[in-house]
Amino acid sequence: MFGWLKRTEVQWSPEIRGVITEHGKPVAGLKVTRTLDYDNKVVNDHVVTDHEGRFSFARKTKKIHRVLFDSTIGLFLSVADYPTPGQELYFFDIRSLNDLNGQALDLIMSDMHCELTAEEKNFSLKNLETPEGVAPWLSARCTFTHASTALYSDDELELQRQEREHELDEQERLEQARIRNEQGK
Repeated sequence: MFGWLKRTEVQWSPEIRGVITEHGKPVAGLKVTRTLDYDNKVVNDHVVTDHEGRFSFARKTKKIHRVLFDSTIGLFLSVADYPTPGQELYFFDIRSLNDLNGQALDLIMSDMHCELTAEEKNFSLKNLETPEGVAPWLSARCTFTHASTALYSDDELELQRQEREHELDEQERLEQARIRNEQGK
């Protein structure tokens, strides 16, 4: 009867494994921060890159009460004291509603290569569980080993844009025909 009072476990962060480079060379001893935000409740944890620039974070879940409205969740990765001491550079940013659970996100986070000097780029995750469903966008200074499986290519995004544009044109054409038909009566 009161199922909404029951606590549910959601994925706050998948397991993360990656390498950080600067100008193509691994950066050792760099403090990497994972910032997790669930409805403005923020938790940070830190790791330090090894001699090959590698870092990893364990999967993290959160028990929540399901409510009748959506909750915002975010996962951010940054490095401290870059590009100069006292500064922080964010190199990965994803936000979604309710949880960060999905095969595509798990795949890209399992093997990422992040270049600190790279320009930030936007990506669209595929929804591998429900292909017609919505999946979040992310921005990163990274490349992903499993990108071809988990992320839409520029060509796929362009095709989706053209299909939406065609659908809107068709809706506009039908609306204009309906208006002409009503005016002719």
